[in-house]
Amino acid sequence: MLTKYPSTLPYPFAQAVEANGFLFLSGQLSMNAQGEPMPGTIEQQTHQVMNAIIATLEHCGSSLEKIVKVNVWLSDMQHFAAFNAQYSEYFTTGFPARTTVISRLAFGLDVEIDVQAVV
Repeated sequence: MLTKYPSTLPYPFAQAVEANGFLFLSGQLSMNAQGEPMPGTIEQQTHQVMNAIIATLEHCGSSLEKIVKVNVWLSDMQHFAAFNAQYSEYFTTGFPARTTVISRLAFGLDVEIDVQAVV
């Protein structure tokens, strides 16, 4: 079974896709409900992104505890420690597998995260 959850943002991608008991979220940037970038510190952006991920997971019938894999893109390795400190606050029952890479990100933002979870 395949379920596509449409994005409310003005961009051509699904918010998430559910396939065979797994949920794949599109990359999340620090944005408001209209799809406008919300710059700020790495901590502020991480908080905004994680809240968007939580909302999407819950909307699709999953939760943070069911995440199995996280992909993180940071704009600069100098953000790594501050990102990790903020990110760690969201996973109190153990961490999922994770990859972190450095890349130039859309809208000049500093963090993008996508996740895969079970439903």
